[in-house]
Amino acid sequence: MATKIYDIIPCDKVEQKSKDFCYKEKKPKNRKPIIIGFIVFVFSLVGLFFFLPGKAEVNIYPNVEGLSVKETIIIDTAESLINFEDLILPGIIFSENKEFSEEYFSTGTDSKTKKATGVIRVYNKISPARSLSLIKNTRFLSVPGELVYRADEAFVIPASSYVDIKVTADSAGTKYNIPSATFSVPGLSGTDIYSSIWAETISDGLSGGEDSQIKIVTEGDIQSSKENFESKYTEVIKKSLSESIPESFIYFLEDILLTFEDLYADAQAGSETEKFIISSKVNSKLTAFRKDDLVKIGENLFNKQISDIQKIVPDSILCNIEEQGIVNGKLEIKVTFTADIYSFPDDEIIKESLINKKKEDSISILENMSEIKKVEINNFPFWRSALPNKEDSIIYLVKFD
Repeated sequence: MATKIYDIIPCDKVEQKSKDFCYKEKKPKNRKPIIIGFIVFVFSLVGLFFFLPGKAEVNIYPNVEGLSVKETIIIDTAESLINFEDLILPGIIFSENKEFSEEYFSTGTDSKTKKATGVIRVYNKISPARSLSLIKNTRFLSVPGELVYRADEAFVIPASSYVDIKVTADSAGTKYNIPSATFSVPGLSGTDIYSSIWAETISDGLSGGEDSQIKIVTEGDIQSSKENFESKYTEVIKKSLSESIPESFIYFLEDILLTFEDLYADAQAGSETEKFIISSKVNSKLTAFRKDDLVKIGENLFNKQISDIQKIVPDSILCNIEEQGIVNGKLEIKVTFTADIYSFPDDEIIKESLINKKKEDSISILENMSEIKKVEINNFPFWRSALPNKEDSIIYLVKFD
């Protein structure tokens, strides 16, 4: 019998294949082992913290009291080290040398008057021809303008010729400055030669007349300008010098030594100028001393006053400088030193009050000591009610409010 060949897979075959490969169901996972493992981990962690050796940090705030002392301290630039016995601090000199100049305006005024001058040519056309002599200060009247000029010297006009002479305006002023003009001789008016004698300007004309107000430097200008200069540059040099001194130093700007070397004005009183310059070289010098050195003096003074069981609270020393001045060439300051002082129980007493004690008991024991104001205890883990039984597991710190 021949084998049959199908082009299409029968329906019952397709259903069977789909069931075998497409819709196979998966079994649900069992999550109970994960939950149990997590619970075991948490209990293990809790147990680990419970059985671990504990630690404690103890903050102890002692009672403090204030203390003060007043002393006069000398600042000596010749010293290089602190002299605790004689209360002398080493001083450091800071200095600057600078040159300054400043422009100032003149305030004085004056009327500047000047007569115009020049040369004119005087013609002689007398007929019959003859020479003519005229005296000094002979007047010449300009046309136009009717301005009067006078001959500087006596002169002679040759016959049928001319002569050049110097003349000066009769009055001061710029109106006498003329480039060209013709002149008559008023003194000859009424004579038969009046129209035969006249004068004319030559190429340069007449000039130099003035009647203006000018600025001049007064003695007061120079004096007030120098005072203003010194005042201004005293502040400038103070600021400059103070900015050059480190913050670790104490100094007093009112004790600065200033000298104005070669204070000079470039114009004298009476000079005709609107502006003038004041200049000088300014030398400055200032004595300063270190803040830390002053605190060390205060610390030494307090250590002489307190007992062996007392201590100075760190960074509590304050220095209030009430007076200062230069005495015998040295800076002297009057200072009030203040500080906070405390005493503290012996280390062994502190340890005995802490090791293997309940937290509340340790606080009560320590706060009942006269030297102690407040106690704070932090246990680790936090639920422990007792402090560790080992000394190296307890850290105590002295703190201040």
